[in-house]
This record gives sequence, C-alpha cells and structure tokens, in this order.
Amino acid sequence: MNHIVIIGFMGSGKTRVGKRLSKDLGLPFIDVDRVISKKMDMSIKEIFQRFGEPYYRALETMTIKGLIEDKEKKIVSLGSGLPVQEQNQKYIKQLGTVVYLKGSADVLKKRMEGSGNTNPLLEGDDRDEKMKKLLKQRDPIYAGFADIQVVTGVKPFDDLISEIEEKLKEK
Repeated sequence: MNHIVIIGFMGSGKTRVGKRLSKDLGLPFIDVDRVISKKMDMSIKEIFQRFGEPYYRALETMTIKGLIEDKEKKIVSLGSGLPVQEQNQKYIKQLGTVVYLKGSADVLKKRMEGSGNTNPLLEGDDRDEKMKKLLKQRDPIYAGFADIQVVTGVKPFDDLISEIEEKLKEK
C-alpha cells in the first residue's frame, strides 16, 4: 500500500502536518497513537502504566500491520517510538512513502513544553537529558526510513507543507 507515513520525534508536528496533508490531498488521516488509545479506551500513559511498554509496542505493531492491508490510501502518523522497535521496521517501508519531520532538540523541547506532552518515557527527573538521549538514539533510525526528510521549526508552517507536497510529487 502506498500510504504517506509521517515519522519524527515527539513535538515534531506529526499530527499537525498529517491533518494538513490530509486536507490538502483529500486523504483520510490516521494517528496510530490515537487509534490505539481509542481502541483501548485509555490514554497512552494509562496503557504504559497498566500494561507496560512492551504491550503498547505490540499494539503498535498490530495496528501498522493492519494498515498494510488497507487498500485506501491514507496519511498515517506513527508514534515516535514505533520506528525504533525492531519488529516494526520491516512493516514501515511496506506502508508507503515515509516523511521524516526532523527537529532540533531546542525546537522539540520548546514545543513539548507548550503542548503539555506527558510522554511516559520522559517522566521524572532530567527530562531534558532523557529527551536528548532519545533524540540522539532515534534520529539515525528515522533518517534511515525517510524517503523525504524536512526540517521542522525553522520556516513558516505553510512553507513546510509546500515543501513536503512538492517532494511527494517527485516520488
């Protein structure tokens, strides 16, 4: 299936970009985290607390495997940890064209502070250090999947969307 798959770190704008691309391209938008949260009738944080991270990662895998079979082209936003999980890596490229929203640590930190993002992996002391460590670990993985890579947080949103749409036309 040739979905348009959006990946990136927490705060990179995956949902906002996905919704805008959905509107502009006339395609349905799916946020994998929201699909799981709705299916479980719990927040992501509650799922992590109640069942643990491995359980949540298994739910992510089941969700993206289902999307591979989905014949209707969609804009799909993946959770920031999904591409890092080895069991998911073989499925991501099967989903379609992968767009990596790359953001600097400063931009991502500022956005997450403003959004009330309560990612369970960043809880506790040294939130900034945890974030930087995760970003350093994940960035090369995200880049390895990317068919298209754009830098977020340095230009106006409409310009970012135009850049992505132009690059999608080239694919």
